[in-house]
Amino acid sequence: MARTMRKSSYFNTTVLLVLAVLALQLGSCSSDTDAFSDPNTANTPPDVTPEASPEDSPEDTPEDTPEETPEETPETPVVSIDPEITEFRFSTADNEGLVTDIMGTLDKDNKTIHVELNPYSVAIQELTPTITLSSEATVSPESKTVQDFSSEITYTVTSENGTIVTYTIVPSLSGNICKSNLQESGPILVSANNQRIENLYIKTSNQHGIEINNFSGVVITNCIIEYTGAYTGIKFANADNLTIDNCSITYTNAPSSGPLPDSTRNCIEGIESQNLVITNVKVTDGSTGISLNQCDDSILTYIEGHNMRGPYPRGQFVQYDKCIGGLLENFSVINDRNIAWTEDNISIYKSAGQQIKKGLIVGNNSPTGVGVLFEDQNTEGARGGFGGLVEDVDFLEMGNGVVSSVEGSKNVTFTRIRAKQIICGDLGQNRGVPTSNSLIFAAFGTAEGTGANKIVDCIVYNSCNPTNIVWPEHNFELIDYRDDIDFEPREPIALQFTCSSDD
Repeated sequence: MARTMRKSSYFNTTVLLVLAVLALQLGSCSSDTDAFSDPNTANTPPDVTPEASPEDSPEDTPEDTPEETPEETPETPVVSIDPEITEFRFSTADNEGLVTDIMGTLDKDNKTIHVELNPYSVAIQELTPTITLSSEATVSPESKTVQDFSSEITYTVTSENGTIVTYTIVPSLSGNICKSNLQESGPILVSANNQRIENLYIKTSNQHGIEINNFSGVVITNCIIEYTGAYTGIKFANADNLTIDNCSITYTNAPSSGPLPDSTRNCIEGIESQNLVITNVKVTDGSTGISLNQCDDSILTYIEGHNMRGPYPRGQFVQYDKCIGGLLENFSVINDRNIAWTEDNISIYKSAGQQIKKGLIVGNNSPTGVGVLFEDQNTEGARGGFGGLVEDVDFLEMGNGVVSSVEGSKNVTFTRIRAKQIICGDLGQNRGVPTSNSLIFAAFGTAEGTGANKIVDCIVYNSCNPTNIVWPEHNFELIDYRDDIDFEPREPIALQFTCSSDD
């Protein structure tokens, strides 16, 4: 079949060529020059050439026929593009004291550039930036011009056609921030998503230090907040993706010892806000340090606390209330039992899935409070199911208890818990003696044999009541601890928020 198809093709081509030559010789008006470029016509005699068609003959063209003019190609419209800063950096080659380049974070929508600077490693008043621009743009001040970046500074970018765009450089001071290198401010009420509050020394006695309602993505960084009255240092609701970083928050009108006038004066208080990040934060003398209600999947790291003041039901360093999940890691709280007024140091109430890791808890003078408490995981309003983890946490000067999974809570694992200097007598400030007779591990309030809690590789040293370590044992599926070895406690977190210039 293939041969037949090729023969048919050759015959048809030959006939067409003969007809084309005859038509040309007879003065046909058609132009078939394309036929002679067909490779199938390679055997056509070379002296056979097509005659010019009437359309191509200048003698036959009427004189009054207007010449055709080529159509003009429409010009491509010029699109105006705003001039941009495409990169902003501080290079080690241009700035003494830098060990790595510092890259700015560009916010193209708001025309801002955020840079993190440590005033203790580099002279922020004399920094040289390297600025990269979009094509044909210029900037003022020019790139590689020394500037003072201790506060916001503006750059004007101009395009070739004269379009002007202004960028604001916003420095965030990292490292050892203190009052003398921050801008003084009154209380702040957040008014937009993604708002940044930074480099401020906030003092307030008649409002919350910072308040956020129904805005997401807010960033609070490099701030010292001093508050008093019946208020909170930072208070937020429906504030998803909030970041609080490098801040010190202190209630400034606490009595020399004992509780605050009421239990509402928390350093940080949040409700119904997801995916919080709180890091490098110091909380002092508040009713509670950090209080979270229905705040799921929060991350709290490098948190330092001192002297939680209550009164009941507050007095916690951190409290989770109806929260699902969350991490508290690298933390310490130091309560002077002659000053503080504590309850449970860390309270996990109607919540589950929390991980409490790498911490130091010193001082609890509540006759009913314990170091870390998981409670009521199966009662009305509880969220998250069951379970949790306390791992690598040291406890000193506890009275009523060290760690507990009680009143319907279960599946909690206590791993490498270490406890010593347990108190059996007076707890301080006339608060009485521990109601549990100084119990270490507790798991009561759950049906016998259903607790499924675990004690893994723990140490209890020189307890004041060595016969009262675990109760009731039937709600622990694993009990593994030693009581014959001493240990050196973990170092407390020590964040610096003072400078010699503050004195």
